[in-house]
Amino acid sequence: MKRRQFLQLLAATGITTNLPAFSARAQAATAPGQYLVVVNAGGGWDPTSICDPKGLNQAYSDNSSRHQGSTNSVALDNNKQFGQIRWSAIPEFVSNDDAVRSRIEQQFDQFFRGYGDRLTVINGIDNGTNNHDTGSRVTWSGNDEIGYPSISALYAAAVSPTLPMAFISNGGYDFTDSLVARARANSAGFISEIADPNRRYTDAGDGFVHGVNYRSRDQQTDIYGQIRQAQQARLQRQQNREALPQRRAQLSQLFTVRSSDSNLGALTVHLEDIKQNVSRDEHWNTDRARSLKSQAEVVSAAFKANLAASANLNVGGFDTHGNHDANAYPRLGDLLEGVHFLQKTLEYAGIADRTTIVIGSDFGRTPYYNSGNGKDHWPISSVMVLHPQGYSTGGRVFGASSTDFRAQKINRQTGLADVNGDILGPHHVNNALRQLMGIHDRPISTNYPLNFTAFDIFS
Repeated sequence: MKRRQFLQLLAATGITTNLPAFSARAQAATAPGQYLVVVNAGGGWDPTSICDPKGLNQAYSDNSSRHQGSTNSVALDNNKQFGQIRWSAIPEFVSNDDAVRSRIEQQFDQFFRGYGDRLTVINGIDNGTNNHDTGSRVTWSGNDEIGYPSISALYAAAVSPTLPMAFISNGGYDFTDSLVARARANSAGFISEIADPNRRYTDAGDGFVHGVNYRSRDQQTDIYGQIRQAQQARLQRQQNREALPQRRAQLSQLFTVRSSDSNLGALTVHLEDIKQNVSRDEHWNTDRARSLKSQAEVVSAAFKANLAASANLNVGGFDTHGNHDANAYPRLGDLLEGVHFLQKTLEYAGIADRTTIVIGSDFGRTPYYNSGNGKDHWPISSVMVLHPQGYSTGGRVFGASSTDFRAQKINRQTGLADVNGDILGPHHVNNALRQLMGIHDRPISTNYPLNFTAFDIFS
């Protein structure tokens, strides 16, 4: 499928995007050695409800009458721990349904126990803002001012800018500063249509539409393939007849373009393979985290097809000003389930050992409940980094908020609280992520300096 056809179809469906030219040069682009996926929990999540719990600390009795002014509505559970990582127990206020609470508890426990050895949890990050736009920008670029690209866009631009869909975004902060094209491709069905427009079949896959059998799902019927063969033969005959070297070279370029579909065709093959062999409902629950799982399928297939180097996954609903427990915990559970499913699709694609996943949000939530049992905006947040398969952290935590969930000074080397240390900010985290992904000293990165003394987050 050619760029012109692709953009025409996007326009016809009301979807717009910017993609690099699908050329022989783009198709021949070297696959990146590592892949990066950012998972954005839009709206401002509550770290104390997931990876930085405070329990029934009664720290804000003057601010709230809910739960005796405690940061959480459930006590700390010493069984919820892997290495240095602690995670929240599930409050009874989440739901009156025992099965719902049990499902969320299993999502939390399975994730942290299953992936704890590959996790680095970064706590006590002071984002310095309660504004959604600023918070999202500073979390994912390290700079609160407009103009810095997101870490995922910067990575794609640094390592593989010529890939056809180098940076895939499903939302969140995805500013590129025109360094690399941003492709929006979150629907598996839509990807299949644009990748192989000559394939025609019913939703059930048991027949053809429009009365023309261009290409069946299994390609047992492939009239389009015969058409392509005839086109290629005609171009070859034309090239053989040409005597002028320049004209022969031009025809050779035309032959190259016309005789090769873009890698979107390979994307369809890998996408279908993943969908058939990695069941959404078996990892872990039926009909949960559907949006994230759909995004994960496309991203893993794009990586496998050598189309992309980085991606944003995005899910919202974390702006819990009312009924925090009932709204936040189910979404957090589904967030973890979506990341688990992403990991399974990456494993099936054979690239889980080369993919780093970073999970974060705009900012945190207040360390006490408001009158509507909700939580409002709070600048302190956390980031979780799931390292590639084979990487062991032992369940490491770097950084620490105070017992009442405020920023505190930490030691730059150990990440432990230290009165002689410094406050950890998102600029430090982004600087460390650049180093982790090997792009901190690339010329393109130095155009967006983060001039701060480094913290040894991933040492």
